[in-house]
Amino acid sequence: MIKKQIILPTMLLATILIGGMTGCSNSKSPDVSQGDDGTKVSDTSTTNSPASNTPERAQKREEIRKQIEAVLTPDQVKELSGKLQQGEKMRKAVLSLNLTADQKTKIQDIFKTAYSHRKGKSQDNS
Repeated sequence: MIKKQIILPTMLLATILIGGMTGCSNSKSPDVSQGDDGTKVSDTSTTNSPASNTPERAQKREEIRKQIEAVLTPDQVKELSGKLQQGEKMRKAVLSLNLTADQKTKIQDIFKTAYSHRKGKSQDNS
């Protein structure tokens, strides 16, 4: 009789814990995280949009990097390359450089032109 009183609550607790852990694990809904510019960006790996590692996107990132490097001094280019090799995001790495006001304006224009599609999407989601 005592064993039934101990086993039943233990089984119930184990079932609740397992169900809770399963519910907290990978869901099918997309994750929402912050993008480079602080806007909320959905994980698009489950949607119809192209994956973030496509060759076209890599080529576009490379073009943007070259445009930004054209604005920077040689020392800043070395510093940026080092930060990017360490895995830092482009926008964060660029903003951490000691930029002049003119450089900041030019780089902001490069980002606005390159990522103009993001502004419309982030306004639609808010």
